Amino acid sequence: MSTIATITTSFLPPFNGYAVLVAPALLILVAFFSLFADKLHVPDRAAAVVAAVVAAVGACWMALGADNVILFGYQLVYTGDARFAATAILVLACAWFVWTAAAGTGRTREATALAALSVSGAVLAVAALDLIVMLLALELTSMPAYVLIGYRRYRIQGLEGALKYFLLSVLTSLFMIYGASMLFGLAGSTHFAELRALTQSPLSLLAFVLLIIGLFAKLSAAPFHWWAPDAYAGSEPWTVSFAATVPKFAGILVIVRLIQLVSTGFSLAQSLLLIGAVASMVVGTFAALTQSDTRRLLAYSGVVNVGYILLVVAASAGPDGATYSTIALVSSVVYALAYTAATMGVLLVASGEGGRLSDLAGLSKRRPAAAWCLALFVLSLIGVPPLAGFFGKLELFMTAWAAGQQVFVVIATVVTVVSAFYYMRLIKAAFFDEPERQVAASEDSAEDTADVAPDVAADSAAPETPTPAPTSRVGVGVALGILLAVTLLLGVLSGPIITWLT
Repeated sequence: MSTIATITTSFLPPFNGYAVLVAPALLILVAFFSLFADKLHVPDRAAAVVAAVVAAVGACWMALGADNVILFGYQLVYTGDARFAATAILVLACAWFVWTAAAGTGRTREATALAALSVSGAVLAVAALDLIVMLLALELTSMPAYVLIGYRRYRIQGLEGALKYFLLSVLTSLFMIYGASMLFGLAGSTHFAELRALTQSPLSLLAFVLLIIGLFAKLSAAPFHWWAPDAYAGSEPWTVSFAATVPKFAGILVIVRLIQLVSTGFSLAQSLLLIGAVASMVVGTFAALTQSDTRRLLAYSGVVNVGYILLVVAASAGPDGATYSTIALVSSVVYALAYTAATMGVLLVASGEGGRLSDLAGLSKRRPAAAWCLALFVLSLIGVPPLAGFFGKLELFMTAWAAGQQVFVVIATVVTVVSAFYYMRLIKAAFFDEPERQVAASEDSAEDTADVAPDVAADSAAPETPTPAPTSRVGVGVALGILLAVTLLLGVLSGPIITWLT
């Protein structure tokens, strides 16, 4: 009996630190399985089913793991906030894989492989405390997103958006690598703890600024946001729902942790973050007011929400940063989950209708359950209690206010009120607008159909998939239900979650 107990406990996460790597390792195996699924005569959507199961098991495994797991000489450290972030990423990925298995159209195997690789990188990035590990994990997270945005190779807009995203990301990655190499030369180490000992000098300031520019661009923070609207609008809502959420979630935690651990000796850090926060909130809000495409609207919404998070990150970079570092990190992670879950939900609802706002017209009559899910996701993005978005914003603003940034909190509050206008346009379209005539299909929907047709035809020629599988309403409902549960439970339980993480 003791032998059995020893064998059992040795594989449980609380007793084996390396067990936290089970989830990313399995996801990499799923990616290889998905790439060669056609050679194994596996149905197209079966790979997404396997990925969804692995992501669900990985989320449970990570949630039950031990805190403060230190791996590879402090290069990866899974503290409570990192483990919570990794669990949240796996839950988001599970919802996306379930939706893909239920409603994906053509070539879902390759999309599943790309997403699985991106998720494995994100799970590693949130625990990185070393510049080299951070850069490699971020690239593993973002590179598959380039392909997902240009996934339909016959879609010109998608290829254009993917190219813009790729070129900017490569350029900003070079900025980050150059800045990291300069910090290594100054500190003699790539570990965050060693970088804290750096004194303020022109060269160290330049290296720090290069790192910030790269992270701003990856998070689509102003003024490095210009690629996001075109990239999002050129892709399908289905693929951009992943590319706009999971990599951004990982990037948010990386920038928060990097700022807290590296910026203590740089007085310029807080000024840069506040400028980026105000620019992101103002530019994103007023640019979103005139959008008629759901994807472009949510691209600018992402710019605004990154601005909110930069506001509280600036509090941890100030003179009294140590006082607010923990609550800034925790509130950023909680709000990032609230924002990404609602954004993914809106885009998955739009995936079944079309990318334009007009495509949502009459949704409450065609799919009432999806319309009400859309309404709850939108209300969370606005910040209506008791949804997750309200408590997330409240915690962000309270932390920034306590740090002496009252003027910026007032700006953020005004921006939140203004943003309600363009968010409510989604609800108006779904519940109050009349659909266009059936004979006049929307331009975007027609384009998506034309783009998908060659891929479906190619898949149909394969012996294992003679015809595209029909959409499973149950699967779609499960995917939206997972995201809705996150939005509701994170709001109701935000207090205990924040208390536990701090």
